Amino acid sequence: MGLIFDTDILSTFAKINRLYLFSELFRGNELLIPNSVVQDLKGSKINLADVVLNSNIFKVCEISKDESILVEEINSQKNLGRGEVECIAICKSRNCLFVSNDYRAKKCAEAFNIEVFDLESILSMLKEILTDEELNDIIKLIESKDKVKIRNKELLFQKY
Repeated sequence: MGLIFDTDILSTFAKINRLYLFSELFRGNELLIPNSVVQDLKGSKINLADVVLNSNIFKVCEISKDESILVEEINSQKNLGRGEVECIAICKSRNCLFVSNDYRAKKCAEAFNIEVFDLESILSMLKEILTDEELNDIIKLIESKDKVKIRNKELLFQKY
């Protein structure tokens, strides 16, 4: 199974030096990023493309001709960035999972019946491989370095 990563999730985990968690969390799966996401990462305030590419965790993938047609269809209907649109087209075409924290991109992907992992679902999954203390440290790093507020973090630490 392949997972396609959008810029926002990669950026978040690159900023806190925790990209390796994806290889542990999704062991045995192909972790992909389209060229447009690489370009988005290069265009960020801090060039995170080198951090992501040098991690050797992700494979950069090219979009096919059929996927290009789907990209144009999505572009004509949705107000999304090129990276998100390419991710969604690849997911639809290759039956991959989408990893994104962008609300509009998640809604668009769900309209195509694409399963989406967002930041909160990733953090929830990390409970399987991290201690509560390690997970709490990651949440604090994300909130301070990426200026992202984790809603419902109390739920992550509830015991069932």
